[in-house]
Amino acid sequence: MRAREFVMMDAYSFDANDEASVKSYFAMKTAYEKFFQRVGVTAIAVEADTGVMGGSYSHEFMVPAEIGDDDVIYCEASGYAANREKATSALVPKDLADAAPAGAVEKFATPGVVTIAALEAAPYSVPADRQYKTLVFIGDGKPFLVILRGSDELEEAKLGSLGFGLTRPATPEEIEPVMGAKPGSLGAVKGTLKQPDALAGIFADQAIRLIGNGVTGANEDGFHVRNVNVTRDLAITRFGDFRRVRPGEPCPKSGQPLQSRRGIEVGHIFKLGTKYSEKFNAVYTDDQKQSHPMVMGCYGIGISRTLQAVIEQSHDADGIVWPWHAAPFQVLICVLDPQLPEAMDLAKKLAAAAEQAGAEVLVDDRAERPGVKFKDADLIGIPLRLTIGGKGLKEGIIELKWRAQKDVAKVPLAEAEARIAAAVQEAAAKA
Repeated sequence: MRAREFVMMDAYSFDANDEASVKSYFAMKTAYEKFFQRVGVTAIAVEADTGVMGGSYSHEFMVPAEIGDDDVIYCEASGYAANREKATSALVPKDLADAAPAGAVEKFATPGVVTIAALEAAPYSVPADRQYKTLVFIGDGKPFLVILRGSDELEEAKLGSLGFGLTRPATPEEIEPVMGAKPGSLGAVKGTLKQPDALAGIFADQAIRLIGNGVTGANEDGFHVRNVNVTRDLAITRFGDFRRVRPGEPCPKSGQPLQSRRGIEVGHIFKLGTKYSEKFNAVYTDDQKQSHPMVMGCYGIGISRTLQAVIEQSHDADGIVWPWHAAPFQVLICVLDPQLPEAMDLAKKLAAAAEQAGAEVLVDDRAERPGVKFKDADLIGIPLRLTIGGKGLKEGIIELKWRAQKDVAKVPLAEAEARIAAAVQEAAAKA
């Protein structure tokens, strides 16, 4: 969800050591959770990638919504939740034994085959989850390889775990001199790379261990190799988690199927450590007169986006249904006959009673038809509407209606001020 205006509230913590910084971080996380609860929006704290901010770890606050621009991977059974860029699964068992070689590496011709799908088709018929996908990236000016299963997609944000300051996909012109072939025929089998010493490393996703023995490019255009064993044939610098998690995979905590839904990011907090305090020489002196960098945390709430998320979660066919504490006004007084002095006098008394009880009040004294006023009231979505009309005054009543309910209560004039004050106090206590 995007808007032309983006209002952000930022906060920072500075602590003497990591232990204190962790306490500050989780105290702020709890405060943010209470804030979102108070304004009436359901926000889930999910594990998140630190991105360009860096730091040890971070959490995003995500509001479930189909119009959201992020994916949340979660498990109801365990409470696990992470954004797509950070999510992991238990797809690869911790006790998985590496497969023994199934035969000698064998090169075979694959003219014109340059995609996973083409190798899946006849006459080759190699399933995607039996293929090794080799991707070439540039990290801080030097090429490196990432190996995935053919059935998996790279989650590029996870490459941040490799420690490069800047990464990008390599161009075909950069790939061929190092690999010896064009994209579509690439692999990482020992002895097949043209310039292996030019690589900053070969990094493999843990899930390729599920293949055991599979098929990959021969680093020769128009050729692939089969019987490629993970342990015997691939010169892997390091295993890691680089793939995009899919719904249905087992939760890393409970083993139950993971689910996915869209979400709106309304807040993001980071445990920054000393990354920035060291750069800016932000230090403190301890009781031994020794200088140390401050341990930092960073905490942000998207104020304008939170309001948008509240509306997305709290509305109906007629308009907004504001939660009590997020509403611009809590009480709307509709005066249907503003030309009557007694109607306006009563509106002032009821407004004063509501304000004294703690509510912000808006009085609609426009010279408009009742239908227009009621329609506008529903559209704006103020939680409590009071209606004063000439007919009601003759009957000795006003009308009281909650925006989220259909029923209209008729309140005797003698009880009106007390009833309104009590309604305001009760709503504030429940919100």
